[in-house]
Amino acid sequence: MPADDRLCLALDMSDRDEILALVDELKEHVGWFKVNSAFTLHGPELVREILDRDVKVFLDLKLHDIPNTLAGYARAVTRLGVHLVTMHTAGGIEMMRTAVAAADAEAAELGTERPKLVGVTLLTSVDQQVLNDELNVPGSIEDELRSRAALAAKAGLDGMVCAPPEIPLVRGVVPEDFFFVTPGARSPGQSDDDHRRTGTHAEAVAAGSSLLVVGRRILDAPDRVAAALEVTAEMS
Repeated sequence: MPADDRLCLALDMSDRDEILALVDELKEHVGWFKVNSAFTLHGPELVREILDRDVKVFLDLKLHDIPNTLAGYARAVTRLGVHLVTMHTAGGIEMMRTAVAAADAEAAELGTERPKLVGVTLLTSVDQQVLNDELNVPGSIEDELRSRAALAAKAGLDGMVCAPPEIPLVRGVVPEDFFFVTPGARSPGQSDDDHRRTGTHAEAVAAGSSLLVVGRRILDAPDRVAAALEVTAEMS
């Protein structure tokens, strides 16, 4: 897979015109664009405008609700035409299965493909202390990741979100074609910022990452095209 097809830029900004200008600037070098907080401000119309630019959209909603509500979300995002949507595995297997079934039914009715449904296991800002002392979950990060990955696979999700070093830890409990989304990958020497579990871009690809989500490394660069090319070079 070409490196730029694995690269997803997190559109962590609020101004609609700035977002669309950035997509126009980088769409030849970045295969995917992630929309999260901007969706709250600008809604589905912004997503449609990005999709019109012939790029893939990762709608990072991190859905987490009762099964019936998730079914409604799943139908809506399938109709919207995005390529990937996240939900929390902490919602349980019935919630995830219901979302998959609803997305499948909506896609069949529309004659289209549904988005990939990907489970958020543990946010990369969660470390061992937060897991045990604040979330009151016993055991290790590794055991909790394997448990949640297995649950996502059993529910029929297409993949999971995890830090780059954690992909090998869950290989034995998920299908071979599981789609791994890795936030928090960094360039050598780059600050970890608020991520607690990270790896380099090269390490992520070597581990089997399907999609690397990059934000500040490109967004904060004086030359964003050059920064995107540097990241894809590191991935290669």
